[in-house]
Amino acid sequence: MKLRISSPEDQTRSLIGVRDFLRRLTDTKETPRIPREVRREARAIMRHYPPEHELRPLLNKLLGK
Repeated sequence: MKLRISSPEDQTRSLIGVRDFLRRLTDTKETPRIPREVRREARAIMRHYPPEHELRPLLNKLLGK
């Protein structure tokens, strides 16, 4: 496996993408065939995941932007 180094912008987009993916997992209309336990775990993670408008400034601060 090749090691790729991503930019801070790529890392930010990736974390926002994870948040959107978890949100879709919790939506029964958007993803109807997801097992209950997976949905429950996604909700538990999302409980403490900051919204995008808070996430970007946090990441910029951490990444020294």
